[in-house]
Amino acid sequence: MDDPTRDGGTPPSDDEIHQRFIEAIIDQRLLPGTKLVEDKLGQAFGVSRTRVRQVLIRLAQEQVVTLEPNKGATVAQPSIEDAREVFEARALVEAVLVGRFIERATPADLRALEACIEAEEEARREGDQAAALRLSGRFHLMIAEVAGHQTFARMLAMLISRTSLILMSYAPLARSERQAFAAVPARWVDACRCNAHRGVLTALREARRPGAGLSDVATWLGESQQRMREHLADMEAGLCFNLPESPSADVVDLFSAPSPAARRPRKAPRGSGSKG
Repeated sequence: MDDPTRDGGTPPSDDEIHQRFIEAIIDQRLLPGTKLVEDKLGQAFGVSRTRVRQVLIRLAQEQVVTLEPNKGATVAQPSIEDAREVFEARALVEAVLVGRFIERATPADLRALEACIEAEEEARREGDQAAALRLSGRFHLMIAEVAGHQTFARMLAMLISRTSLILMSYAPLARSERQAFAAVPARWVDACRCNAHRGVLTALREARRPGAGLSDVATWLGESQQRMREHLADMEAGLCFNLPESPSADVVDLFSAPSPAARRPRKAPRGSGSKG
């Protein structure tokens, strides 16, 4: 049987399996270095090894999984150079996306960004660290969607997934906090903060203010891009490159359970959904 099912249900599609992996990485439930055994993953998803392998190949192309001959697949462990390159790439890509957002954004788009920040703040207040992480990445992706640059939007989605791996590898944590399947450590969440997003949103609103002259728009365009670059630079500056290795999660337990995004009743901002 090519695609075994669990409990008589319909097995997930390859895109759905891929999305579950990306969610687990963005939520920081699937840690760098975790061994990804095809048989166990097939058991967790109720699909064949062949289908699992195709998803792992796709994830490897996105640089969030490492495939090695005779060793199999593991969640990627970014090097220090990888971390530097990802933040450099994000600074370049997101500056362009911010500029295009200002050209295209409607009042509804600005309200959607506000709603995303508010949902992130609520998640933090409730101690829902995984939701806060997802919404933090979602803020950046919503800007990309409105910007309408499909190539950069796809690039940013992959860069956000890699950013999660970098934070798990290098965000400064006490050893006691680095436990597989424990709640997401608060300092991982704090790496991308709501106040930085609010600062970017304030500048975007000024650039889109009705009646703003060309000079004002140009000034706030530059300010928006600068605030985004500073936000990313602050995240990079907070990394610590001499941390102990994190333990790994049990992938059968991780993927046999429903996705947290599917379980959560919280009202999502317009256009929300996992992708970075």
